[in-house]
Amino acid sequence: MAKIAATGPWNPGPPTATEDMMTDSRSDDQPDVLLSVDDGVATIVLNRPARKNAITGPMMDLLADVFRQVSTRDDVGAVLFHGADGGFCSGLDLGEYNADPPPDWLPTSLDSLVAAHRAIYDCPVPVVGALERFAINGGAAFALACDLLVAGETAFLQVGEVRQGLAAPMNLAWLLARRPASVAEQLTLTGRRFTGPDLHRLGVALDVLADDGVLDAARVLATEIASYPRAGARAIKATTRALYEGAGPAGDSDWFDLAQSGNPLPVGGSVRPRRAG
Repeated sequence: MAKIAATGPWNPGPPTATEDMMTDSRSDDQPDVLLSVDDGVATIVLNRPARKNAITGPMMDLLADVFRQVSTRDDVGAVLFHGADGGFCSGLDLGEYNADPPPDWLPTSLDSLVAAHRAIYDCPVPVVGALERFAINGGAAFALACDLLVAGETAFLQVGEVRQGLAAPMNLAWLLARRPASVAEQLTLTGRRFTGPDLHRLGVALDVLADDGVLDAARVLATEIASYPRAGARAIKATTRALYEGAGPAGDSDWFDLAQSGNPLPVGGSVRPRRAG
């Protein structure tokens, strides 16, 4: 692999905050984002498994770079986007964001996050996401960024910022670009976990499978799309953006600036993990 630098009874479950879900940081020298291209499919992997693939500023810089690189390649017909070690993304790495002293990247972390979402938005080929186990808060936004989402039966997406007194700007940007406000409100105002079947009912997930088959099924879907004449898929994606008024200023990255303008990310030391419920 090439590397580069609900609906029914509800159980709130364990903490929403990412720091409560984490173990020690990994000690290997792998980059935080991996890229490989095979048979027309660019596989992009969030690669901080010891931290449940949690978000940091440098990770977002790499993610933006990867998607920009893929967007310029004529040999790519689809993207497969997933997290390492069978989990998608647990959101902001609160341990890093609240470190003392603050990390050097903290002042530019918002720009890095928005740039990553812009790069995904600008990707001209279909992005297939594999939602395994969890996609929480900022991680949920990356799952929602996928054009097509394959989810596990017990995997869940949780936009839990409301429980921490925070807004969810990137989640709202993607939801309102693609789905009715009623769906956005259900996901963002309740702070609940929505499992694969819930996401399918809401039109967020294309397919729901047994948990151990999600990544393989997503890979098959991405490979199938990549096998089609590539101009067609690119044209359909571009035309969909242009015709769907709910997508905001189609092709204009100001959509993400607008979403976050009144809802800045937390600064160092200002947000502490908080249990859901």
